[in-house]
Amino acid sequence: MNAKTTTARVPFPAWPGVISLTAALGCAAVLFLFNPSQYPFYPRCLFHQWTGWNCPGCGSLRAMHQLLHGHVMMALRCNVLLILSLPFVAVYGARQFFRWRAGLLMSFPAVKPRGILLFVGVLVVFTIVRNIPVTPFIYLSPP
Repeated sequence: MNAKTTTARVPFPAWPGVISLTAALGCAAVLFLFNPSQYPFYPRCLFHQWTGWNCPGCGSLRAMHQLLHGHVMMALRCNVLLILSLPFVAVYGARQFFRWRAGLLMSFPAVKPRGILLFVGVLVVFTIVRNIPVTPFIYLSPP
């Protein structure tokens, strides 16, 4: 008797994905049409208001606005860390999509403590470096 290993297909409803995609496209449309530098309805960074420093996320909305308009260099100028992380997010999203299409459970990779420390370290170093008021580093803070 030949034992064959199979992966069970798990039915997964499509409506959460449709709702998420619709919400993402709606947010992208608002961000495309309304520049965060000119409209006050976007949220303000509490860290920046309280400390005067730029956090790792400062400039993200402006960066995405610029990226949606095809201005890659200006998007990098607004938040280089966000723009450089987008390919990783895209690969992870594609992996989850193809797992879903194959009928497999969506998996969330186990992150080791070393990976979490590395991620937090990158955020802390980026925050410190982008707030140094010296010529090469001032280009990391949003315009």
